[in-house]
Amino acid sequence: MSSDPFDTPGAPPAQPTAAGPKRDRYGRYLLPDLGNGKERPWTRATTWAKSCADTTALAKWQQRMVAKGIANRSDLYALASATDVEDRKTFDQLCQDAMEAAGSATGRNQGTALHSFTERVDRGEQVDVPAQWRDDVNAYQQAMTRSGLTVRPEWIERITVVRDLGVAGTFDRVVIRPNGQPVVFDLKTGQKLDYSWGEISIQLALYANADAIWNDHTGEYEPMPDNIDRQHAIVAHLPVGQSRCDLYELDIAAGWEMAQVCGTVRTWRTRRDLAGRYTLPTPAAPTGLLDQIEKAATEKALTELWQQAFTAGQWTDQHTAAARARKAALTS
Repeated sequence: MSSDPFDTPGAPPAQPTAAGPKRDRYGRYLLPDLGNGKERPWTRATTWAKSCADTTALAKWQQRMVAKGIANRSDLYALASATDVEDRKTFDQLCQDAMEAAGSATGRNQGTALHSFTERVDRGEQVDVPAQWRDDVNAYQQAMTRSGLTVRPEWIERITVVRDLGVAGTFDRVVIRPNGQPVVFDLKTGQKLDYSWGEISIQLALYANADAIWNDHTGEYEPMPDNIDRQHAIVAHLPVGQSRCDLYELDIAAGWEMAQVCGTVRTWRTRRDLAGRYTLPTPAAPTGLLDQIEKAATEKALTELWQQAFTAGQWTDQHTAAARARKAALTS
């Protein structure tokens, strides 16, 4: 890696490689730090954006899919009945299999296919789109033509990094507005976005405010596009099978503010110093009783003091130490 991540402006546009960049076991990109060049893991932008997300609706949907999948497959029902609830590994896999049995992966796979078709079209490739998705792809192309947005092939599916937050993610596109300004562009293929705008705003804000773009071919960083819009992004909603594409302008200045809050939330979740074992406070020794112990004339007087104070709940370890010292003085 060169000493300056921005010293190769003439590097060829990067295309995704078959293997892609290295990842750790959590799926995080392993890329060099922009400062010291040492390889490090980067939190995924989607994971970062979820830090402040309300996942209630998603969790309930997942529960419904698991229940439906187990009902559809007797083998999963039998396995769930036979497995101890503490066997988390088996149950995690069982729940995943149940969701797939309920068809949860169908929409995701179709969305991935639609992403790939539009990406290839935007790269200028000749694509034979199957009839099932042809109307969707046509709707996307028509929406892009009407919008006046221009796709730059070198800015399709590129990895960006935000050094201060330790975040990396892959944007779908950076496109050019009619006025010449670059803007982050994202394609969504889900049926509804009603509950996702906040998360999407954070995610796209991370891309727009990134420090650099990673080139997996050269193994070096490239600069972000000059004058990229950090106030707004464009979202294309292309729901699978509906033959329509709606474009939205999204406030990512607000998303960038929340990206900082996500950092605070994630730091808060790592706190391990909030609780400690409760210990009973040692009661302060009454001054008068200590004086009486110090002035006791006989061992019998010490014993009487102890009996009275112990019964009243006033005797402490401090009194015991003082009584021992006085007894030693009397016996000597």
